[in-house]
Amino acid sequence: MSRYAGNVTKAVLAGAACLAGLGVPALAQSASPPVFTPNSSAGWFAYSRVFIPPSSGPGPVRPDPAHRGVSNDEFRATGRQPALSVADPSNPILQPWARDKVRERNELVLSGQQVFSMHASCWPVGIPHFVLEPMTRPMFIVQGPKEVVMILTSFSDVRHVPLTDHHSANVKPTWYGDSIGRYEGDSLVIDTIGIDDRTEIDGYGTPHTKDLHVIEQLHLIKGGEELQADFHIEDPGAFTTPWNAIQRYRKYEATVAKMPIGAVPVLATPEEGPLTEAICAENPKSFLGLPAMPIPQAAKPDF
Repeated sequence: MSRYAGNVTKAVLAGAACLAGLGVPALAQSASPPVFTPNSSAGWFAYSRVFIPPSSGPGPVRPDPAHRGVSNDEFRATGRQPALSVADPSNPILQPWARDKVRERNELVLSGQQVFSMHASCWPVGIPHFVLEPMTRPMFIVQGPKEVVMILTSFSDVRHVPLTDHHSANVKPTWYGDSIGRYEGDSLVIDTIGIDDRTEIDGYGTPHTKDLHVIEQLHLIKGGEELQADFHIEDPGAFTTPWNAIQRYRKYEATVAKMPIGAVPVLATPEEGPLTEAICAENPKSFLGLPAMPIPQAAKPDF
């Protein structure tokens, strides 16, 4: 396969192989695709900002049991003191240099320094990190005849997935890469390449190279009450082997129906509606007095 899977036939074969690695058969295109937005307020919340490992085989970087951390989401629900989580760098999927990067972040956290995500400086988080984000505010999925759009309301991130069978002829690395989608059976399968290597795989600072290749399979489970995303990830420059991961989401409506809206103050209230504006303004000043990442610049055209 060429570096960016430019050949259509090879891209399709690669996608089928990756789905097989996830234990998912390559199905014929569905005449009736899954509906992820049954009504205008149907959004999705992740259960956790950490990837779920597969039942067997290589999986994602996971938290160090000795330093699990307490997220802001958990603080809002339980009142426990927030604390940053530390990764377990012993995961054998990591190449030595990638392991060193994860350890560097661990050392900053354990030294008492605050470590903020790329979103804190209004930078896009990339793929697959995008799918870990929707917890305090929902993710919306808009399904059109030619494109699927995924919206993170927390930081106004918008991800476009054209429904086509081939990648761009000349892929250049971008924040969310070059994604193509197709419906197979009860699933939406998304194949993404060309992801900017300044982004990170997860909230532990797990790095990747520009050769990162991510395949996602989104499908409804539990009678449509939950959404599951299965991932197959390859990057020989950063990982010793391909690996798989899982992410699950609960419905927006179910969350606000079961939890007092005041317990999660950043959720949209019923009067405001579910899809409210939340603008992340570019700011040349440091965040909370700490060193800040530079503001993203659009100094050169992408095409």
